[in-house]
Amino acid sequence: MAGYPSVAKGNKLGEKAKRPKPGIPLNKEDIAKLIIEEHGNLSRVADRLGTTRTAVRKRCDNDPELKEALEEARERKLDRLEHSVWLRAEDSNDTGLQCFILKTQGRHRGYDQDDMKNAVKDITSAAFEFIVNKSKNPAESNR
Repeated sequence: MAGYPSVAKGNKLGEKAKRPKPGIPLNKEDIAKLIIEEHGNLSRVADRLGTTRTAVRKRCDNDPELKEALEEARERKLDRLEHSVWLRAEDSNDTGLQCFILKTQGRHRGYDQDDMKNAVKDITSAAFEFIVNKSKNPAESNR
């Protein structure tokens, strides 16, 4: 049956899911509570409710409070992940991770992921330096 996790594929979350009962409304408070507990993972929320992910998604899309709860849960999950990455970058010699953080979080300080922008800055700086240094060249000052 489409939309249901297959037991044959070994989907342990799907094995716990109950078959949805048509016409039974999903309780808003239960959905909101599970969204927080499952950090915004709608598949896990649906499995715990015994319904489909699509049913939970539609309910969240149509209810502003559930939509906000879902966004908040996912933002909090990102905050926790971001915090752990920061700690790892500070405590390790992983220069790739450190560069990633600088390029994504330090853009306002001049770290930039866009190589074309950096190339333009480098060319502009080199051209300006050439013009300034050429005018200061003592060999050309006699002309």
